[in-house]
Amino acid sequence: MDSEIHKAARYDRQVRLWQRGGQARLEHSHVCVINGNTTSAEILKNLVLPGIGEFTIVDLKTVSDADLSGNFFLTETDVGSSIAEAICANLCELNADVRGNAVREDLLKLLNDSGFWRRFDVVVVTERIRKEQLERLEGILWPHNIPLMRVWTCGFSGAVRISRFETAVVDTHDPSPTFDLRLDCPWPELAAYADSFDLDELDDAEHAHVPYIVIYLKALEHWRKTNGSLLALPLSYPEKTDFRRNYVESMARNMGLETNFIEASQSIHRALQKTNVPASVAELFQRPETSDSSLRETKAPFWLLIRALKEFVSSSGGFLPLPGVLPDMVSTTSSYVLLQQIYRKKALEDKLTFLSIMLELHESLGFESDFDAETIANVCKNSALIHLSNGSQLNNHNNLLSRLSKSLEQSSDHNLLLVSYFGIVALDSLAEQESHDFSHFVQTFCDITRVPLQNLTEPIKNVLNELYIHNTSRYLNVCSYMGGIVGQEILKIVTAQYIPLDNLYVFDGIKSMSEKWKAL
Repeated sequence: MDSEIHKAARYDRQVRLWQRGGQARLEHSHVCVINGNTTSAEILKNLVLPGIGEFTIVDLKTVSDADLSGNFFLTETDVGSSIAEAICANLCELNADVRGNAVREDLLKLLNDSGFWRRFDVVVVTERIRKEQLERLEGILWPHNIPLMRVWTCGFSGAVRISRFETAVVDTHDPSPTFDLRLDCPWPELAAYADSFDLDELDDAEHAHVPYIVIYLKALEHWRKTNGSLLALPLSYPEKTDFRRNYVESMARNMGLETNFIEASQSIHRALQKTNVPASVAELFQRPETSDSSLRETKAPFWLLIRALKEFVSSSGGFLPLPGVLPDMVSTTSSYVLLQQIYRKKALEDKLTFLSIMLELHESLGFESDFDAETIANVCKNSALIHLSNGSQLNNHNNLLSRLSKSLEQSSDHNLLLVSYFGIVALDSLAEQESHDFSHFVQTFCDITRVPLQNLTEPIKNVLNELYIHNTSRYLNVCSYMGGIVGQEILKIVTAQYIPLDNLYVFDGIKSMSEKWKAL
């Protein structure tokens, strides 16, 4: 009991970000990092401190004097010992709740054991490994949808690319959510609540505290009767202006003093929000993964949730489950509490209906794993914000090459970030050669990007020259920065909250700028 209290106090601030469910997923996750270096240590530091369950470092090397440069998790006493064991031991001192493992095995040997890799939630490669080994590792992880993160630190530049077949997030924490108030299609209890207010009979104090939801419902009812439609909403700019002035503001007794009517006028977009299924979610309903045959074969929990949502929408007349969340508004406490109860009651009814559909599908399609109450609640609360993206493998550069070709016409600083990325890729491909000079490097860059040598502008050559001169992965400031970026992305993935990078990020430490792209 004392340990649980201690843990709650230690992780209090982050639990406010991703709730107890996210923290529980973090504490049950296992991340593998291939190669022990400064970037690895910085990444893992950002996972150990918030309480990741377990991490593994795979590296055969021993600590050299050069490894001490910029690595806060190695000391002089570690020289000559296993670099994986040394970094692991020093990281574990940061958090006694975390378990660390050091694996001193040849990577090629480990790649023969696919079961070794399938136990991880994320695998990170922080230093160059042979191309065929990287491809083999990706081939093991991709079918099981285990993210593979390739992280580069090259001089003052850094990059990370995520290889994952599918990324699905229910709890996206949208920074600007729209409230689902159903004002265009109120259910009977909400309509009855609005009808219970007779504005003409209220005294001035009561009139100035009528919740704007009631104001909107009465204004919409009046507008529809006037315009001869029971379903339409004001859509054009003149209609919206007319609605605000002659149907909302006109109900005020003193527009300059009644805060609730001022608030209603300023938030008019909420009254005119049409209730429907977002196109992004409707597209998911049409995906073949929701079919009976696919679900029986894959047993994919996410697609079962989508299938249940699809059936809920079909049975509810085209509506998603009501989240039941209200914005703040001017109102008496009693009126606002009663309004909250009406929305929460409807949200609970929708959740129970959704759960019933889920249980029926769960049984009929032969699923074995159960869904906890938090998952069901999150789906109902965030159904309009569900995010899904399909990724690409590391050797797929088609979209990036197309973007690069267009950007070469305008050599702006941001466009040159893609040059940095392909320059780093070119250095990777040369790493297995015994020797090479700058001209060989530039030619390799041109071969990869399919850009003729004569088309390279002076700014592009300057970027390539900078990469070639500073071809090292040990600059602490860049390693620390990339460690923060990668650590953040891993936290998104393992907590299954917020939207992870999709799927390439490049950083220029000289100009302090960055950019991201989707590589398809």
